[in-house]
Amino acid sequence: MGDQRDGAIFLTLFGVLCLCFWPLRLPKSFFGIQLLVVAAMLVCVVATLTALRVSSAASTHGPRSWLIFLIPLALMISFVHSNWLLRVAGFQVFNVPSTGMQPTVLNSDRILIDFRQYRDAKPKPHDIVVVHRDGLFVIKRVVAVGGDTIEGKDDALFVNGHQLQEPYVQHVGNPPPELREFGPTQIPQGELFVVGDNRDVSRDSRLRDFGPVGEQSVAGKALYVLRSTPERYGYDLR
Repeated sequence: MGDQRDGAIFLTLFGVLCLCFWPLRLPKSFFGIQLLVVAAMLVCVVATLTALRVSSAASTHGPRSWLIFLIPLALMISFVHSNWLLRVAGFQVFNVPSTGMQPTVLNSDRILIDFRQYRDAKPKPHDIVVVHRDGLFVIKRVVAVGGDTIEGKDDALFVNGHQLQEPYVQHVGNPPPELREFGPTQIPQGELFVVGDNRDVSRDSRLRDFGPVGEQSVAGKALYVLRSTPERYGYDLR
């Protein structure tokens, strides 16, 4: 009876954990993913300790203390399992390979992407998105959508005649002229004008060979930083 009860408890905890990933989708927040990782570790450790207790009680062939090494294995399994559940729930960890979105997203940051965000919604201005382009994933910020008119003047962006207030933008000096002055250009319906926050070096919609991107090419929305410098852990990308 005890084994059946322990098995039922484990299956219940495992089911609750799966529900937290999907459909509740708690990883949308940094606190939520921390909570779920700790919970997955606890479930695996509890399951291992229960197996050790049952094995020790049933054994008559000497000490079984060596089985304690199953606990590190359980922790490893919990991390693998959490990554699998993340993917099933529509999330994915993304390694940023460029400086185009600095200082918001640093080169080599690991961030979490929500690949289900735009299934029933469209990207909005200020969203930080991952775009699938030329076989690669690139991260940019949406600044204008279909129907908007955008213009660049003296390093500033104007959408529908109003200058955007962008405290997150970085200028490092000496950009090509086409990055500083362009337009006015009206964005076709179904397309997005995307740029990098590191404005003087980012290759984005301001360039003719890049141009606006189709809404269908947006793979997902960037949520927060998972790994970076210590003070940036959990930094919301907005």
